[in-house]
This record gives sequence, structure tokens and C-alpha cells, in this order.
Amino acid sequence: MQSNPRLKRAVLTALLGVPTSLLVSVTFAQQGPATQSPELTEIVVTGSLIKRTDTETPSPVQVISAVDLKDLGYTNVSDVLRNLSANGSGALSQGFGQAFAAGGTGIALRGLSVGDTLTLIDGARMVAYPLSDDGERAFVDVSAIPINAVDSVEVLKDGASAVYGAEAMAGVVNIKLKKSYVGAEFTAEAGSTQHGDGTTEHANGIWGTGDLSTDGYNFYVALDWHHVDAILGANRDDAFATTNWSALPGGQNTQPGAVGASSLTYPDSVSGYLVNPTTGVVSGFLPGCDQASQNADKCTFAFPGRIQSPATQINLLSRFTKSLWGDWAATITGSVFDSSAQQVAATSFGHAFSNTGQESGSIVNITGSPGQLIGTAVYPVLSLPATSPLNKTGAAQNLVYSFPDVGPYQVDVDTITYRLFSDLHGTAAGWDLDGSLGLMYSSMTQKIWGNIIPSLAQADLNSGAYVPGVSTNGQALFAPEVSDHPSSTLGVADVHGSHELFDMPGGPLTVVLGGQYVHKALNATNPPSVASGYQEGVIAYAVGSQDDTAAFLELGGKILPQLEVIADGRYDHYDTYGGSATPKLSIKYTPIEQVAVRGTWGKGFRAPSIAESGTSGLAFGQGNVADPALCPGGVANVKGTFNALCSYPAVGVETANPALKAVTSTNATFGFIFEPIKQVSVSVDWYRIDLKNDIISASSAGSFYTDALGIVRGPTTTAAVCTATVTTGTCPQATVTTPVGYPAYTSIPYVNAGETKTSGIDVDLQSHFDVGNFGVLRARLNYTYIHQYELVVSGETFDLAGTHGPQSISGDTGNPKNKATASLTWDAGPFSNTLSVNYTGSFSIVDPSSGYSSCLSALVGRGPSAYGSAISSSTTTLPSAWYPYCSVNHFTDVNWYGSYQVNDHLNLHGAITNLFNSTAPVDLQTYGGGGELAYSTLDQDGAIGRFFMVGATYKF
Repeated sequence: MQSNPRLKRAVLTALLGVPTSLLVSVTFAQQGPATQSPELTEIVVTGSLIKRTDTETPSPVQVISAVDLKDLGYTNVSDVLRNLSANGSGALSQGFGQAFAAGGTGIALRGLSVGDTLTLIDGARMVAYPLSDDGERAFVDVSAIPINAVDSVEVLKDGASAVYGAEAMAGVVNIKLKKSYVGAEFTAEAGSTQHGDGTTEHANGIWGTGDLSTDGYNFYVALDWHHVDAILGANRDDAFATTNWSALPGGQNTQPGAVGASSLTYPDSVSGYLVNPTTGVVSGFLPGCDQASQNADKCTFAFPGRIQSPATQINLLSRFTKSLWGDWAATITGSVFDSSAQQVAATSFGHAFSNTGQESGSIVNITGSPGQLIGTAVYPVLSLPATSPLNKTGAAQNLVYSFPDVGPYQVDVDTITYRLFSDLHGTAAGWDLDGSLGLMYSSMTQKIWGNIIPSLAQADLNSGAYVPGVSTNGQALFAPEVSDHPSSTLGVADVHGSHELFDMPGGPLTVVLGGQYVHKALNATNPPSVASGYQEGVIAYAVGSQDDTAAFLELGGKILPQLEVIADGRYDHYDTYGGSATPKLSIKYTPIEQVAVRGTWGKGFRAPSIAESGTSGLAFGQGNVADPALCPGGVANVKGTFNALCSYPAVGVETANPALKAVTSTNATFGFIFEPIKQVSVSVDWYRIDLKNDIISASSAGSFYTDALGIVRGPTTTAAVCTATVTTGTCPQATVTTPVGYPAYTSIPYVNAGETKTSGIDVDLQSHFDVGNFGVLRARLNYTYIHQYELVVSGETFDLAGTHGPQSISGDTGNPKNKATASLTWDAGPFSNTLSVNYTGSFSIVDPSSGYSSCLSALVGRGPSAYGSAISSSTTTLPSAWYPYCSVNHFTDVNWYGSYQVNDHLNLHGAITNLFNSTAPVDLQTYGGGGELAYSTLDQDGAIGRFFMVGATYKF
């Protein structure tokens, strides 16, 4: 691995010149190898059910303590997890404006998908978000947890299916709540960017009573409210906000309305123009634009996309713990999480900014719902009647109009999650016993705007009730709000017990036996008007349930004082596909007090999700493609070719596959812990994950699965066909009946066809020094290097580490090899200051797994805008002016947090995020940047800009 001088400079600058020996992990609250002491409290660390007295397990576990949360100025759990160095390319955030799982935030450890990371609360599963990532993968929304009730966050950076079951292939995030709380505390904070937008308000309070040791009970309740305002993409003028690239050789204007911006035949327009339905030639313009202005790209308009969408979370949690007989105790935890968010997306499919079917000569809506086959509803293209005063041709003309009064495709979601868990634990007959019952239910109200009802729109155009460019009531007339109510359910029953079998030279051999039952259900359907095809919209439904019954065994202890060995085994049986057996072996060897060596090996699995194997259907935009029947070879201006079908916005429909098998993985780690002195601790861990049998779309599975795909066509129609072949200009055309029906969609099932191999190194350092009258210094560093990220499809291997691949997963964030976080905290009496640094390394924009093996192909093949790539597809040699955009530059974000303890009750604090106003680097390959802009959501702080926050905490 080569040295990165820029990373070194960023870290050393952030740490104010503190020697590198003082650096420490952002989350490792580790004490290093130490001899166990009977006075130490036994705890259960994520990744094992055996109690221990130290946090350094054979598996690498990253611990973010309540002190860390305060020092770093976090106001919500999702920000804590987003900045983990192990959180990679498959992560999902609310900044992604085109997500199928609108409003959700998910973690993807090791750059695998959010479906491969298990998220727990106090070691118990959480209910899945009612909408699936990419319409396929189940995940947990990590934004819906009150941060003031969090005691710590433990991140297991190792596979753990042998302990926890499915989804724990890439790792586990375990959010531990406060076990008890006595007293009262209230915090209020507010902030805004230096641009005056993105205003944030945050308030929380916690109150508790009862001491477990003296009163025999404890009860506390925590309330957290968090709101952020929108940040429009139009309010940023940095390089990543550029939408007009025509100044560079071969560059294009990607603004909507620009000629050729979307490779569509007819540019979008907010003023409107007419097209002759027979010849396909523009026959007139409505007031506001003319042909000369359009040709000069003077009829463009801004898309109202958001870098940051408005969002509100209200989280209420309460916990009651009661001491019973002996050492038995019962705990009941109840919570209500309410999360509201908004998403605005630009796409040429499914909302009012589309060309409403001009390219196909008709409007084709996909239909479908559970129990109903996928089909099509076909409507004539919208036209302006001859009787309209805006139509001077004397005959009905096709209308190209983007309906600005209808607005873009907008989704508002409000998700309420209810959680009730009871736990009973104690000892009997030498066994430590723990039993729990849990029920979670997540219900969403999803409201959607921007979908036109074609029949009503045409009727209003014919009657004159709606006049393009004049009327402002299109939404009320023919694009009403629609809503649906997806829901997700989780039920858990768990019982396990641990028992010391006998003493070994290093300590007792402990066995853990347990059983678990998990029930999952998903009910996500479309609004009736969309499912029937009456109204435009995105078909995305999934309905079904899963039941998993599992038994598990853990056996471990110190065979010798220096040698700890843990063996785990688990068997899960699903009622959908069958069973999965997952073993794991973990070893830790401590030859001397200052050094420990550790390693793990294990198997993991992910059961096919309900959306993948149940009853489901998902329509999505495939991008602009050529119809193989109506435009053979994708070549236009050839006799017999229908030019409009040489580049049309195709629609794919993913369909469930009940025959899917479980995804499996083999996990391994090896590392060491070095503690030269008690104040400094270093850990270095190598990891490897080999994921097989992955579930992917058949369209991405290579030629072997070509037969699984099929173009489903609507009826034949009349359209313009070339009557002669030409080499320059546009061919002469005539209107004829198409020999085959127009393409409606491509049927694409899920298949087990993928394999992912990834490996790398984690480095965690930490130190804590008392500097006398100058106070206390605490420094932390957490660094992840991805050495290997290989995607294998149909026998072909793609090396994606340091590239933009795999772009098909979640928000297309890119796959940087290097990611790090570091911080330095200085406590001096009542003052506390923390400087923290988040670093994301540079990476290439190529993605060989998607066919983009060169910078030019990546620039041409994809683009940050739904309206096209930044460079023309006719470019054959990349001009040197584009070389700087062949990679996404590294991004360094420095933050400051400070507090002053006025007295025993009052604390004042403030923070500056992105202290030096670092700008997000330009990414001309991603489609995931907020506001349809050219940046990765990994660099969200760079798009937001410098942010100021002040607050106060009062303890009663």
C-alpha cells in the first residue's frame, strides 16, 4: 500500500501537530490486552453472547461511547454511522433524491449493500423499513433512534451469522440504549449554513427516576425532535453544481430543455411546442419560446432538485426495569419513532417532466399489483386540438410540454415505527438465563405528486379547461396527489442461557445454548390509480412474509491464560427457501500484556428478501436504449428504421423469483492489538469476505441469463419510418403501422448469479493523556483501506476497488479505497474542544462491471443528470480538457465542536461543520447526488457547505 501524503497532512493538521503516537480510534474504547480482574464488571460485547470483562474480543469491534457522541457534536445516529470508515459504497442516505426507499437511511459496511449489514438495538433485531432499497433489499432505517437514549454504538466489523443469523455478512451495528437514568436533562440546538439555508432545529429531553440498587426499579423516558430544512441544488454555484458543459470540447448542456440534453427526440419545455403527428416535424411554438431560441439552448429551465430534503424525526422511548426475586429482573422497552421526509427526483419516466410519450407515439403506463399480472395501459400521445387558439395549424398537433404547474415527481413519506420489547433475565441452576419477546410495526403514509392522468389531461386540453402556459391548475385537474400505506412487521422470540462447564488453566469454559423465532411481513402496494395504469406512476409492490426458526450454540473460554478460543454454530430454517448452517471460529492469543493476536473464520448468509422471492414487481427506468426490432443495431437514419426507437427511455420490470437460494459468505479476519503503554492502543486488522450466490437482476447476469429476459410489447401503432438511408441530416420519413407492437417494458427476474470478493485493512489508534494544568488530550484515528473489491458475474471478474462500481447498488456513491476519520479532544476545566476530520479518498469514474472500462465510456454512458451525460455520445477521442473529470478527487471535511460548562446545571456548546468550507469534488458518473448535481453523497457535507450550530443543555 502506497503512502498517501495528502491524507497524512489532513490528519496531522487536524490533530494540531500532536505526535502520531497519540492518535487513537474514533470508536475503539479499548483497554488493550489485560489480565482479568474479579472486580471488573462482566459485559456482553457485540459478536458474542459470552460475558467478559474486557471489550477486546477476538473479533474487531468498534465502540462509539456516549462521550464520543458528545465530543463529535452528533445530533442523530445516522450521522454517527455515515462517517464510519467501514461504511462504504452501498450506503443509502436521504440525500439520494431518486431512491426507491424514499426517506430511508441505511448502512453498508465493507461497501456491500444495506441488506448485508445487520442493525440491532440492544442486541435485538429491528423492523425493516417499509420500502426496500432499490425495490429489492430489506434494510433498517437508522435515523429513527433518539440519540439522547443511546449509551453506545458497537460496530462489529466481522461476519456474525453464527450468532445473529441472516444479514450479518458484512458486519453488525448494535445500538445500545441507556440501561437506566435518574434525573432530568434538556437540550436545545439550532443552526444554519453560511448560505442561510438548511436550517436545523434539534431538541431533546430525558427524565428518569428510581435507583435499581436501592429502590428496586428504574424508569426513564427520552424524547428527541430533529428538523432540517431543504437545500436547493440551484442555491449552489460550485463546480459540482454545473449543468452546462458545452464550453468544453464535445460538452453538452444537460439542463432540461436543452437540445440533445437527454438524447430524446424532442427537448423538454416549460412553454410548450407542437409536433406534426404525421411527419414528426415541429409545427409551432407556444408563447415563451421559438425555434431559434430552442436551437440556441435559450429555452432551458432549472430543475428544483434538493441537495438536502426537508425532514423531521420525533422519537419517543421509555424503559422500565424492575428487580424481581434474587438476581432476576424484568425490562420493558417501548418506543414510537416518527420520521417524515421528502424526495424530489428528476427522471424521464413516471412524472410530469417526461415527454409524455412523444418518442413512442403513445403513452404506455405499466400496470400491476399483487395477484395481477404485469401489463400495460396505452393512451394516445397528448395533443392540442385544432380549436385551441394556440394551435395555428388547423389540425390537432402532438404537444410537448413539461407542465410546470404540475411540478416534478415528488414523494413525501411519514413513517411511524412502534417497538415493544420485554426481557426477563436472571440465574437458575447455575445458568445465566435471558428470554425476550419483541414486536415492531412500521407503517408509512406515502404521498406522491407529479403523475398525470392521460385521459383527463387530454379531455381538459380538448375542452379548453386547461391551456398550456396559461392555466396553473393542472395538478388539481389531472395530476392529483396519490397515496399508499406500506407497512413492515417484525416479531421476535428469543431464549438463551450460558453456563460455566468447568475450569481450564486460563478460566472457565462457557457454553451458550439458545433458540430464536423471527417473523417478518411486508405489505407494500401501489395506489389503485397507478396500479391500474389510469395514472402515471412507478409500479413497485412487494407483499409476503417469512418465518425463521433457529437454534444456536456458543462454546468458549481461555484454554490457557494467554489463549482464548470461541466456537459458534447456528442453524436457521426459513419457510420460504429452506435452511442455512453457519459456523464460526474465533481465536485471541496474548503472549505478553502489551501484544495480542486475533483472528476469525466463519460462514454467513442472507435469506432472499420478501421483495426478491415473494409477490413483487418493480418498474424502473433502464435508460435510453434501442429497440432491436424497430431500430436494428441501434443505428438511425437507415431505411426501414423508426428513428424514435433508436434511443428511447426503456422501462424494466423486476419480478420475484420463488426459486431463489440464500446468499452465502465466507468471512475471515486476522490482526493484532498493540498497547506499548496504558495511554496508547493500536489495532490493525485484515478482513476478507467472499460472498457467493448473490441475488442480482437477470439483466446484469450476462449472456447465460439472456433467455430469462423478454421485451413485452404493447399494440402496434402508427409512427414515422425512414424511407431512405442517409449519411447526413435526417432521413425522409413516412407514417406507417409498426410491424410489431411498441416496447412496453422488459421483464427481468432476480437470479442467483453474483459473487463479490472484498478484502482490506482496518487501523484503529487511540490515546488518552493527562497534561497536568493544561487538561486532558484524547486523540482518535479510524482508517479503512480496501485492497480488493471484485465482482464476479457469469465467470467474468471485475476489479472495482478504487472505481465507481458497482454503480447499480443504491446511490452510486463510488468505491474509494481509502476512508478515514480522526479527532482530537482537549478538555481543560469547564472548556472542551474537539477537531474532527472525515476523509474520503479519490477514485476513478470507470465501472468495468457496467461496461464503462474507460473514462470516455463512463462520461458518455452515464451522467449526473436524468437529462443526459456531460459529453456527447458522438465523441470518439477524449479531449484533454476532460482529463480532470476522469477521477473523483479526495474530500477532506474538518469539523469543530466546543462546549463550556457554566455550572453544575448549564452547558453551552456550538459546532462548525465543514470548517474550511471544502467543496464536494465533481463526479460526472453518479446519478445519486442530491439536486441532480454531479457529486457523491459520500461528500454530502461538501455540497451543503459550512454549517454553524449553537445550543445549550440544562440538567435539573
